[in-house]
Amino acid sequence: MLNNFIINSLDMVNIIYLWTTLTKKDNNIFKLLSSVLITSVLITFVEHFGLNFIIIYIIDIIIIKIIYKRALKYLILEFFLVLLIEMSLQLILYLIINKFIYNTTFREIIIELIILISIIIFSKTNLSKTITFEKINSNILIYLISTCSIYAIVFKIIWSYDNKIIFNNLFITAAILSILVISQILTYLYIVKIIREKEKLKISKEYNAVIDEIVQEIKQRQHDFVNYKNTIRGIVEVLDEKEVKQAILNYIKDEDMYDNKINELIYIDNVVIKSIIYRNICKAKKYNVNLQYEIENDILDHILNFQEISNVLNNLLNNAFDEVIKDKCTKKNIEIKILTENNTSHLIIKNQIAISNDINLNEMFTRGYSTKNTGTRGYGLYNIQQIINSHNGYIKIKVESGEIVFDIYFNNSSG
Repeated sequence: MLNNFIINSLDMVNIIYLWTTLTKKDNNIFKLLSSVLITSVLITFVEHFGLNFIIIYIIDIIIIKIIYKRALKYLILEFFLVLLIEMSLQLILYLIINKFIYNTTFREIIIELIILISIIIFSKTNLSKTITFEKINSNILIYLISTCSIYAIVFKIIWSYDNKIIFNNLFITAAILSILVISQILTYLYIVKIIREKEKLKISKEYNAVIDEIVQEIKQRQHDFVNYKNTIRGIVEVLDEKEVKQAILNYIKDEDMYDNKINELIYIDNVVIKSIIYRNICKAKKYNVNLQYEIENDILDHILNFQEISNVLNNLLNNAFDEVIKDKCTKKNIEIKILTENNTSHLIIKNQIAISNDINLNEMFTRGYSTKNTGTRGYGLYNIQQIINSHNGYIKIKVESGEIVFDIYFNNSSG
């Protein structure tokens, strides 16, 4: 029974660790160990009493759902897909190791340890960042769940009924299972690719109108140059020589501040970031807010998709404007930075706050917490945290000198 517990524990470590890597769930060691311990103990007892293996799968899914709080419909697909990957790796390694190690228990432990090392290496590579589970259409989800679960259950039924069928045809079985797993992974990745392209196209269309607006405004600014020239000529003709210099400087300063902010948008490559900054420049002008931005290109593009950039940036800027336009907020400043420091990508939003005591940093990212009026429900910051966590990012918040700073960062050197 102890041998079974050890093997079950290693098997569950591999399944859950690979699942957390692919789903970008927090690899919290306590969550991992507790889920492995609970599932391993229950599975060992189920096997000891000869109960149906379906119960084992149900136990695994329920425990993972409770500990990691994952939506059930997505968890079922993810679990069976990871299970199929684990099974195919076990068979492939068994083909090799069976020629050198004859002790069954020792052989199974070695196989599980090799798989674990492989998963750890995979989790530390850039490849693990590009391969991830994503939300997909319910009908497609049902199809994939059905297919993956049928493959896993049929294989397990054959194994439970007569494992000699598998052992006597080990190479063919391993090849068939590997092909099935690869085909399901490729199908899933293709579906995700189509979903991403549709999402990107949808958002691009949405923001193209804003880009056109920016272009038209820049053209208008160029056209207005004649008016600026005539105004300066008028100042020179009307005012005394001593007053001309200061009057022209004041005039140019007022016009240049807004113009420069618009003109600098040309150098931002990301269409979503460019559009959001433009909208907020217009909003800042309306509410007399001093909005400053410093944007480096290709900082977030390889980490967040268009939708995620839009959600994060819009939510943070909406909250910033809600705060600075309050009557009690005397300094109406908002600063946006997207840059790289020490191989770390940063998205920083800084703004003045009316009353620092009103902000509860401990509850800020709790579901339903609102920075607005009492009685409202807020989900913006909670949603931001979910997005950042899914990409192994971090959020640092600090309040100092009447300002609140949100620093969202991703360590580019980590796997």
